[in-house]
Amino acid sequence: MKAITRLGLMEPVLEREAVLLADVASRLFPPGGLDTPWLTTLLSWPEGCDKLESFFGKFCRMQDSLAGKYLPLLLEASEEPVGTAIDNLARAERLGWLEDAARWRRMRRARNWLVHEYLSDPADMLSALGEARVFVAHLIGAWQHMRDYATTLRENDV
Repeated sequence: MKAITRLGLMEPVLEREAVLLADVASRLFPPGGLDTPWLTTLLSWPEGCDKLESFFGKFCRMQDSLAGKYLPLLLEASEEPVGTAIDNLARAERLGWLEDAARWRRMRRARNWLVHEYLSDPADMLSALGEARVFVAHLIGAWQHMRDYATTLRENDV
């Protein structure tokens, strides 16, 4: 099956992941800044912990789907070399599909902190959550750029 066809099969899944990530982020994060009292309150009730876990899962899934699966297929469909994750991100930056490959490495680090370490120090957790909050827009923006490029490829019958 051609890479462009496989991209089309993945796109509804990624679109749904983007919608769900944006939704849970909007419900999780307060309009202002994040602080210790907010985090303490969030962690003090089961629904708050559920929102946090839901955000973690959706944030990680969107990253994994986009950078680990969709991006290599998009590179292949574009007849670009597919390499390591870091190489693929650098190439995606050069192609204008994402703004900053280094930001994606920081995003991955925040993801790992949130999921694998499950930070016990509130200051560390607030820092990682603050980064993840900002990364949501970058993640969804990169998805939209990549999806638009894949649409162009399909329209040009590549």
